[in-house]
Amino acid sequence: MKYKIILSIDRLDYTKGIVKRLEGYELFLEQNQQWHKKVVLLMVVVPSRVGVEYYQQMKKQIDELVGKINGRFGSIDWTPIVYQSKNIPFDELVTIYTAGDVALITPLRDGMNLISKEYVACRTDGTGVLILSAMTGSAKELSEAILINPNDVVEIASSIKMLLKCQLKSKQDG
Repeated sequence: MKYKIILSIDRLDYTKGIVKRLEGYELFLEQNQQWHKKVVLLMVVVPSRVGVEYYQQMKKQIDELVGKINGRFGSIDWTPIVYQSKNIPFDELVTIYTAGDVALITPLRDGMNLISKEYVACRTDGTGVLILSAMTGSAKELSEAILINPNDVVEIASSIKMLLKCQLKSKQDG
């Protein structure tokens, strides 16, 4: 079975909204059992400021939340979140960008956010959907993205559901 892939790629930083993003995905799974075993969140968190205690605590919080969600919803044949905490070379990132059906980028505040632009640039076939925080500089330029409030986990969950449903419908219509 081919899963719908939701991408989440960011460096470890308190401004990136990673915890709220995970909470939104957890709420989506809680409210939409029909998507269990059909969707995976592919989450890459690039280490940052490794020696700073606050960042170590933030990584621990993310690790624990991923474990909680996978433990709560996962099964032998499905892991809801595939999580990696490492640097990824750009050529591998391009492959990841082209594999993702949805990119979920929800910083609480961000100057530009190159990840969103890289995702769109790699989607040369015109597929893929971007859920983007309205708090990024790129939100003004990426007018076709679904803009969300990154602090609103209900909005994150409902945006995921809406986009997956639309993609499924357009695939059936096409």
